[in-house]
Amino acid sequence: MGAGGKKFAPSLAVLVHHGDKRYKGKPFVKAVANQQVVIVSYAIVYRDEKVLQQIAWAGIVLDEAQNIKNPDTKQAKAVRNLNAGFRIALTGTPVENRLGELWSILQFLNPGYLGERQFFQRRFAIPIEKYGDRASLQTLRSLVRPFILRRLKTDRSIIQDLPEKQEMNVYCSLSVEQGQRYQQLVETSLAQIETTEGIQRRGLILTLLLKLKQICNHPELLNSKTPN
Repeated sequence: MGAGGKKFAPSLAVLVHHGDKRYKGKPFVKAVANQQVVIVSYAIVYRDEKVLQQIAWAGIVLDEAQNIKNPDTKQAKAVRNLNAGFRIALTGTPVENRLGELWSILQFLNPGYLGERQFFQRRFAIPIEKYGDRASLQTLRSLVRPFILRRLKTDRSIIQDLPEKQEMNVYCSLSVEQGQRYQQLVETSLAQIETTEGIQRRGLILTLLLKLKQICNHPELLNSKTPN
């Protein structure tokens, strides 16, 4: 973490607050006074929450902000409790599974902007995720758009700082048993899918994809009687 600061901003005074020998209590407060940047892991924020709250931070920048996607975790709560003049969240995946993850990040950035958690679920998450409500989706997009700055690998302003992509293809064939189970499952499932409609059909397709992945990992994953 500190290496990046030395490379891109060598003039900044950086303190890496980590490890068993890190400053604690008053010594930490004193040490921070002479620093411009303090780097802390999410786990340490939770452990040292009380002393970190004593500092009036100019700003807080979260890297890999998906670490606070669950608002109920101790580290997410600890991060939200810190005092700062401005807040920035960096992430490549603001939404991995549920829209509630986006709410959690925005709750850190601008508390209350998207309403309370229960309101967000009723107004946006459920209508969009369960019913595909395009009007609610468009409203949510318009609300969060002013707070999101997206950068693509193709952007000329940043592409020069990225190393060349290296790709390597590694092929792994299925075993005889895996191949047989795979084909058998496909034939059986397709026969069922052809006779169903609507949400039941969708459920069968998703289940098929999951089971095919399990076979590719290990065929015994489909055998519920196999010990862990």
